[in-house]
Amino acid sequence: MRITQWWPRIMNRGLLVLALLLPVALGGCGFFGGVYSDVAGQPVAAQYTGMKKKSVLILVYTDSSTGFIYPQARKEVSSFVAYELRKHLPKSKLLPSAEVIHYQDSTPGWDALPVKTIGRHFGVDRVLYIEVIKFHTHSQGGRNLMQGHIEAHVAVYDTHLPGDGRVFSTLINTLWPKSGPEPVFHTDSSAVLYNTLQRFGRSVVRCFYPWTAHPE
Repeated sequence: MRITQWWPRIMNRGLLVLALLLPVALGGCGFFGGVYSDVAGQPVAAQYTGMKKKSVLILVYTDSSTGFIYPQARKEVSSFVAYELRKHLPKSKLLPSAEVIHYQDSTPGWDALPVKTIGRHFGVDRVLYIEVIKFHTHSQGGRNLMQGHIEAHVAVYDTHLPGDGRVFSTLINTLWPKSGPEPVFHTDSSAVLYNTLQRFGRSVVRCFYPWTAHPE
């Protein structure tokens, strides 16, 4: 089930400031994938700690247009998030992304199934569901300008709980370079994509472990 069916989209300008400040209060998963701590060096608490020592499935959804332009997007997002999970939650057990993608490709209508049902199919404790909203390397409206952008709804489902099992949700919106779009002759799409994926993966996984704020 796609998260956009229940996620309220914040579009009103009057709410934009609130949306930017909310991650500060929540503790670290930035709206733009950044750091919103007032003091560098201060600890930031995990928003959800139920991933430790659990079996985890990373399930990435991309729409048809994203899949057409970036056919490796699901694999790339999953790989970078998995790297950060293994680094910071080494006792968690991750299902190989190849198995998940094979399931998606061989199961028509998989995205209409409850996420918890998919998790139970694989016998895992948690499903980290990432619904990609935006995924591109060029600045919108400027093909001669490069700026990576990955925006996604992120949720965790506990397959052992009744109901839909959703226990955590947030929005991650990552831009790279942070300073703004750069001319194509200053960089290339591979470097932009790599850095954006790296920053996105870090922002997602920081929701699940305590870390120390520092300028980025």
